[in-house]
Amino acid sequence: MNVIGLGNCGCNIAEEFKKYPQYNVFCIDTEPRNTQNFYLMPKKSHPEQYEVECPDLTNFLNCNGEALFIVGGSGFISAASLKILQTIRHCKITVLYVKVDEELLSETQRLQQRATFHIFQEYARSAVFEKIILVDNTSVADVIGNVSIVDYYRAVNQTIVPMVHFVNVFNNTKPVMTTFTEPAEVSRICTFGMVNVDTGEEKLIFPLDSRNEVRYYYAISATSLKEDGTLNKKIRDQVKRQNERASFGIFETSYDNNFCYSLVYSREVVQL
Repeated sequence: MNVIGLGNCGCNIAEEFKKYPQYNVFCIDTEPRNTQNFYLMPKKSHPEQYEVECPDLTNFLNCNGEALFIVGGSGFISAASLKILQTIRHCKITVLYVKVDEELLSETQRLQQRATFHIFQEYARSAVFEKIILVDNTSVADVIGNVSIVDYYRAVNQTIVPMVHFVNVFNNTKPVMTTFTEPAEVSRICTFGMVNVDTGEEKLIFPLDSRNEVRYYYAISATSLKEDGTLNKKIRDQVKRQNERASFGIFETSYDNNFCYSLVYSREVVQL
Protein backbone atom coordinates (compact mmCIF):
# COMPACT_ATOMS: atom_id res chain seq x y z
CA MET A 1 0.00 0.00 0.00
CA ASN A 2 1.10 3.56 -0.72
CA VAL A 3 1.01 6.02 2.18
CA ILE A 4 1.09 9.76 1.40
CA GLY A 5 1.54 12.31 4.16
CA LEU A 6 0.77 15.98 3.51
CA GLY A 7 2.03 18.69 5.85
CA ASN A 8 3.75 18.30 9.20
CA CYS A 9 0.94 16.28 10.78
CA GLY A 10 0.43 14.03 7.77
CA CYS A 11 4.15 13.41 7.29
CA ASN A 12 4.75 12.57 10.96
CA ILE A 13 2.03 9.93 10.86
CA ALA A 14 3.08 8.63 7.45
CA GLU A 15 6.66 8.10 8.61
CA GLU A 16 5.43 5.82 11.41
CA PHE A 17 4.34 3.39 8.68
CA LYS A 18 7.99 2.89 7.71
CA LYS A 19 8.22 0.45 10.63
CA TYR A 20 6.26 -2.02 8.51
CA PRO A 21 7.51 -3.45 5.19
CA GLN A 22 4.09 -3.39 3.53
CA TYR A 23 4.08 0.36 2.85
CA ASN A 24 5.61 2.68 0.28
CA VAL A 25 5.74 6.08 2.04
CA PHE A 26 5.70 9.53 0.40
CA CYS A 27 5.93 12.84 2.26
CA ILE A 28 5.04 16.37 1.10
CA ASP A 29 5.80 19.34 3.34
CA THR A 30 7.06 22.92 3.39
CA GLU A 31 9.92 22.16 5.78
CA PRO A 32 12.87 19.96 4.69
CA ARG A 33 12.96 16.37 5.98
CA ASN A 34 15.82 13.92 5.84
CA THR A 35 13.75 11.10 4.41
CA GLN A 36 13.27 9.21 1.15
CA ASN A 37 10.41 10.03 -1.22
CA PHE A 38 10.13 13.60 0.03
CA TYR A 39 8.81 16.59 -1.91
CA LEU A 40 9.53 20.10 -0.63
CA MET A 41 6.49 22.27 -1.31
CA PRO A 42 7.13 26.05 -1.51
CA LYS A 43 5.74 27.75 1.59
CA LYS A 44 2.72 30.05 1.11
CA SER A 45 1.08 32.61 3.38
CA HIS A 46 -2.56 31.62 2.77
CA PRO A 47 -4.45 28.37 2.04
CA GLU A 48 -5.79 29.62 -1.31
CA GLN A 49 -2.23 29.96 -2.61
CA TYR A 50 -1.56 26.28 -1.95
CA GLU A 51 -4.62 25.34 -3.98
CA VAL A 52 -4.04 27.70 -6.89
CA GLU A 53 -0.26 27.25 -7.10
CA CYS A 54 -0.04 23.52 -6.32
CA PRO A 55 2.67 21.96 -8.55
CA ASP A 56 2.10 18.87 -10.68
CA LEU A 57 3.20 15.91 -8.56
CA THR A 58 2.43 13.19 -11.11
CA ASN A 59 6.07 12.14 -11.48
CA PHE A 60 6.71 12.25 -7.73
CA LEU A 61 3.64 10.23 -6.75
CA ASN A 62 4.28 7.19 -8.90
CA CYS A 63 1.51 5.18 -7.26
CA ASN A 64 -0.75 2.33 -8.24
CA GLY A 65 -3.17 0.17 -6.30
CA GLU A 66 -4.25 1.32 -2.84
CA ALA A 67 -3.29 4.68 -1.36
CA LEU A 68 -3.74 6.08 2.14
CA PHE A 69 -3.67 9.90 2.11
CA ILE A 70 -2.99 11.47 5.52
CA VAL A 71 -3.65 15.13 6.25
CA GLY A 72 -4.28 17.46 9.16
CA GLY A 73 -7.18 19.62 8.03
CA SER A 74 -6.18 22.82 9.80
CA GLY A 75 -2.81 23.17 8.05
CA PHE A 76 -2.73 25.74 5.24
CA ILE A 77 -1.09 23.14 2.98
CA SER A 78 -4.21 20.96 3.25
CA ALA A 79 -5.79 23.28 0.67
CA ALA A 80 -3.61 21.54 -1.93
CA SER A 81 -5.11 18.12 -1.09
CA LEU A 82 -7.62 17.80 -3.91
CA LYS A 83 -5.12 18.92 -6.55
CA ILE A 84 -2.64 16.34 -5.24
CA LEU A 85 -5.26 13.60 -5.09
CA GLN A 86 -6.13 14.26 -8.72
CA THR A 87 -2.71 12.85 -9.65
CA ILE A 88 -3.54 9.48 -8.04
CA ARG A 89 -7.24 9.32 -8.95
CA HIS A 90 -6.59 5.95 -10.61
CA CYS A 91 -5.77 4.52 -7.16
CA LYS A 92 -8.17 3.17 -4.53
CA ILE A 93 -7.93 6.11 -2.11
CA THR A 94 -8.61 6.17 1.62
CA VAL A 95 -8.22 9.49 3.44
CA LEU A 96 -7.06 9.63 7.04
CA TYR A 97 -8.16 13.04 8.31
CA VAL A 98 -6.81 14.47 11.57
CA LYS A 99 -8.91 17.07 13.38
CA VAL A 100 -7.28 19.45 15.85
CA ASP A 101 -9.00 21.07 18.85
CA GLU A 102 -10.43 24.31 17.43
CA GLU A 103 -9.55 26.23 20.59
CA LEU A 104 -5.89 25.85 19.60
CA LEU A 105 -6.37 27.31 16.11
CA SER A 106 -6.32 30.77 14.59
CA GLU A 107 -9.45 31.97 12.81
CA THR A 108 -8.00 31.14 9.38
CA GLN A 109 -6.93 27.67 10.54
CA ARG A 110 -10.37 27.05 12.04
CA LEU A 111 -12.09 28.00 8.79
CA GLN A 112 -9.65 25.86 6.81
CA GLN A 113 -10.31 22.86 9.04
CA ARG A 114 -14.08 23.25 8.74
CA ALA A 115 -13.89 23.52 4.95
CA THR A 116 -11.64 20.49 4.42
CA PHE A 117 -13.51 18.45 7.03
CA HIS A 118 -16.81 18.70 5.19
CA ILE A 119 -15.41 18.57 1.65
CA PHE A 120 -13.51 15.33 2.32
CA GLN A 121 -16.58 13.69 3.85
CA GLU A 122 -18.76 14.65 0.89
CA TYR A 123 -16.17 13.24 -1.53
CA ALA A 124 -16.15 9.99 0.45
CA ARG A 125 -19.95 9.83 0.49
CA SER A 126 -19.92 10.30 -3.28
CA ALA A 127 -17.52 7.33 -3.59
CA VAL A 128 -14.70 9.47 -5.00
CA PHE A 129 -12.73 8.00 -2.10
CA GLU A 130 -13.05 4.46 -0.79
CA LYS A 131 -13.63 5.88 2.69
CA ILE A 132 -12.51 8.58 5.11
CA ILE A 133 -11.09 7.70 8.51
CA LEU A 134 -11.68 10.49 11.04
CA VAL A 135 -9.21 11.09 13.86
CA ASP A 136 -9.55 13.59 16.72
CA ASN A 137 -6.28 14.19 18.58
CA THR A 138 -8.19 14.91 21.79
CA SER A 139 -9.98 11.54 21.59
CA VAL A 140 -6.70 9.72 20.89
CA ALA A 141 -5.19 11.37 23.96
CA ASP A 142 -8.11 10.08 26.03
CA VAL A 143 -7.40 6.57 24.74
CA ILE A 144 -3.71 6.57 25.66
CA GLY A 145 -4.08 8.36 29.01
CA ASN A 146 -1.43 10.52 30.63
CA VAL A 147 1.61 11.26 28.51
CA SER A 148 4.33 13.87 28.76
CA ILE A 149 4.22 17.04 26.65
CA VAL A 150 7.46 16.04 24.91
CA ASP A 151 6.07 12.65 23.87
CA TYR A 152 2.47 13.76 23.21
CA TYR A 153 2.34 13.83 19.40
CA ARG A 154 4.57 10.81 19.00
CA ALA A 155 2.33 8.83 21.38
CA VAL A 156 -0.76 9.95 19.45
CA ASN A 157 0.76 8.91 16.12
CA GLN A 158 1.99 5.60 17.53
CA THR A 159 -1.57 4.86 18.65
CA ILE A 160 -3.18 5.67 15.29
CA VAL A 161 -0.79 3.81 13.00
CA PRO A 162 -1.02 0.30 14.54
CA MET A 163 -4.82 0.49 14.32
CA VAL A 164 -4.64 1.14 10.60
CA HIS A 165 -1.86 -1.38 10.06
CA PHE A 166 -3.37 -4.31 11.93
CA VAL A 167 -6.79 -3.85 10.33
CA ASN A 168 -5.06 -3.83 6.92
CA VAL A 169 -3.20 -7.02 7.85
CA PHE A 170 -6.30 -8.75 9.21
CA ASN A 171 -8.32 -7.82 6.12
CA ASN A 172 -5.78 -9.87 4.17
CA THR A 173 -5.52 -12.75 6.66
CA LYS A 174 -7.76 -15.79 7.03
CA PRO A 175 -9.56 -15.53 10.40
CA VAL A 176 -9.98 -18.38 12.86
CA MET A 177 -13.65 -17.44 13.06
CA THR A 178 -15.66 -14.65 11.48
CA THR A 179 -19.11 -13.19 10.98
CA PHE A 180 -17.83 -10.34 8.80
CA THR A 181 -20.07 -8.94 6.08
CA GLU A 182 -19.23 -6.19 3.60
CA PRO A 183 -20.10 -2.67 4.79
CA ALA A 184 -23.04 -0.98 3.07
CA GLU A 185 -22.16 1.03 -0.02
CA VAL A 186 -23.19 4.27 1.71
CA SER A 187 -21.10 3.64 4.84
CA ARG A 188 -17.88 5.46 3.95
CA ILE A 189 -17.25 7.72 6.96
CA CYS A 190 -15.52 5.84 9.74
CA THR A 191 -13.15 5.80 12.68
CA PHE A 192 -11.23 3.29 14.77
CA GLY A 193 -11.71 2.17 18.33
CA MET A 194 -9.69 0.30 20.90
CA VAL A 195 -11.59 -2.42 22.74
CA ASN A 196 -10.79 -4.11 26.06
CA VAL A 197 -11.07 -7.83 25.28
CA ASP A 198 -11.99 -8.70 28.88
CA THR A 199 -14.65 -6.05 29.52
CA GLY A 200 -15.74 -4.99 26.02
CA GLU A 201 -15.11 -1.33 26.89
CA GLU A 202 -14.56 0.62 23.67
CA LYS A 203 -12.83 3.97 23.15
CA LEU A 204 -13.07 5.65 19.75
CA ILE A 205 -10.45 7.97 18.28
CA PHE A 206 -13.20 10.20 16.90
CA PRO A 207 -16.65 10.86 18.44
CA LEU A 208 -18.99 9.91 15.59
CA ASP A 209 -22.47 11.45 15.78
CA SER A 210 -24.01 8.18 14.63
CA ARG A 211 -22.74 4.68 13.98
CA ASN A 212 -24.50 2.32 11.60
CA GLU A 213 -22.05 -0.57 11.33
CA VAL A 214 -19.03 -1.84 13.22
CA ARG A 215 -16.45 -4.56 12.59
CA TYR A 216 -14.47 -5.95 15.52
CA TYR A 217 -10.99 -7.35 14.89
CA TYR A 218 -9.97 -9.63 17.79
CA ALA A 219 -6.24 -10.43 17.88
CA ILE A 220 -5.90 -13.48 20.11
CA SER A 221 -2.81 -15.43 21.13
CA ALA A 222 -2.48 -19.08 20.13
CA THR A 223 -2.49 -20.03 23.82
CA SER A 224 -5.78 -18.24 24.51
CA LEU A 225 -7.39 -19.75 21.43
CA LYS A 226 -6.46 -23.21 22.62
CA GLU A 227 -6.98 -22.94 26.37
CA ASP A 228 -9.61 -20.24 27.09
CA GLY A 229 -12.97 -21.94 26.94
CA THR A 230 -14.84 -18.73 27.83
CA LEU A 231 -13.46 -16.66 24.98
CA ASN A 232 -16.01 -17.55 22.29
CA LYS A 233 -18.99 -16.64 24.48
CA LYS A 234 -17.27 -13.51 25.78
CA ILE A 235 -16.66 -12.17 22.28
CA ARG A 236 -20.14 -13.02 21.02
CA ASP A 237 -21.75 -11.39 24.06
CA GLN A 238 -19.69 -8.23 23.53
CA VAL A 239 -20.70 -7.98 19.89
CA LYS A 240 -24.38 -8.69 20.62
CA ARG A 241 -24.52 -5.75 23.04
CA GLN A 242 -24.10 -3.31 20.14
CA ASN A 243 -27.20 -1.54 18.87
CA GLU A 244 -25.94 -1.20 15.31
CA ARG A 245 -25.12 -3.89 12.77
CA ALA A 246 -22.03 -5.58 14.23
CA SER A 247 -19.73 -8.37 13.07
CA PHE A 248 -16.41 -9.77 14.21
CA GLY A 249 -13.33 -11.65 13.13
CA ILE A 250 -10.94 -13.59 15.40
CA PHE A 251 -7.30 -13.76 14.30
CA GLU A 252 -4.47 -15.79 15.74
CA THR A 253 -1.32 -13.86 16.68
CA SER A 254 2.08 -14.66 18.14
CA TYR A 255 1.74 -11.92 20.76
CA ASP A 256 1.35 -12.75 24.45
CA ASN A 257 -1.42 -10.20 25.01
CA ASN A 258 -4.85 -10.18 23.38
CA PHE A 259 -6.20 -6.98 21.85
CA CYS A 260 -9.08 -5.78 19.72
CA TYR A 261 -9.66 -2.90 17.32
CA SER A 262 -13.03 -1.76 16.02
CA LEU A 263 -13.74 -0.11 12.69
CA VAL A 264 -16.90 1.94 13.11
CA TYR A 265 -18.88 3.22 10.11
CA SER A 266 -21.39 6.02 9.68
CA ARG A 267 -23.60 6.94 6.74
CA GLU A 268 -23.97 10.54 7.86
CA VAL A 269 -21.66 13.50 7.44
CA VAL A 270 -20.28 14.63 10.79
CA GLN A 271 -20.84 18.30 11.60
CA LEU A 272 -18.43 20.61 13.42
